[in-house]
Amino acid sequence: MSIVIKEMHVRTVVERRIVTEAELTEEMLRKIENRVVERLSARESGQPDTRRQNRRKNER
Repeated sequence: MSIVIKEMHVRTVVERRIVTEAELTEEMLRKIENRVVERLSARESGQPDTRRQNRRKNER
């Protein structure tokens, strides 16, 4: 006899820690720099930050 799972709840734990620049690869540093520049330029041009809006929707 087989069992069918209709609903599954999963909880995850996210570890938050401070990472120093020495621990990151050059590629990761470039990606972070690009994201920061994109967000700052969007803020200066008056465009809304869509990532923040999406995160707020998901939290509700």
